[in-house]
Amino acid sequence: MPQHVLITGGAGFIGSHVVDELLEHGYAVRVLDNLTPQVHGPMARRPDYLDPRAELVVGDVRDVARVRRALDGVDLVVHLAAAVGVGQSMYQIREYVETNDVGTAVLLEELARRKVTRLVVASSMSVYGEGRYRDADGVVYDDVERSLDDLRGGRWEPRTRSGGDLIPVPTPEEKAPCLSSVYALSKYDQERLCLMVGRAYGIPTVALRFFNTYGRVKWLRIPKTGGPP
Repeated sequence: MPQHVLITGGAGFIGSHVVDELLEHGYAVRVLDNLTPQVHGPMARRPDYLDPRAELVVGDVRDVARVRRALDGVDLVVHLAAAVGVGQSMYQIREYVETNDVGTAVLLEELARRKVTRLVVASSMSVYGEGRYRDADGVVYDDVERSLDDLRGGRWEPRTRSGGDLIPVPTPEEKAPCLSSVYALSKYDQERLCLMVGRAYGIPTVALRFFNTYGRVKWLRIPKTGGPP
């Protein structure tokens, strides 16, 4: 008998690829997705690219009744549901906090009442902020910020406090978070909540800090800042 997996946000770009991969490996897949018009258009119907073998439960991750329905009989959970967009998060603050933080809390409260064998949550590279830099003397900087004065003056590259040049270097996974947007904060909250509750209730949990993802382009409606997804 196949294991049953719930993928929240499974009708999204990353989620639909996870659906394909899990079905290919013999899992039974259920998707919980609210088919938000911002991503899926005004019709809010099942996307053509979503494999027909996947069961779709249309609903919001903040809706306790729909979450309970989606979790029925599930062995594993992949939590991808989230409002996505750095720039947009700075003026739709309530929407991002409610969807990402409260939605995750609703899911975790339900998981605390049932036994699943694994939880995987999508975090984001945004929790690292600017990444790591070094100066000409080899001193490493982990807390770099671009000042408003520099940006207004057309100086886009970060500098040392004395005005010296900084060189970007690879950012290690263990770099301390440097949160610079509501989106980044909400994704950090998601991973911390899942890891904390997973440990408390004996659910093996993994948080994946995705960087830029790419693949078959299915829409161009994700509100990313700076260009197409």
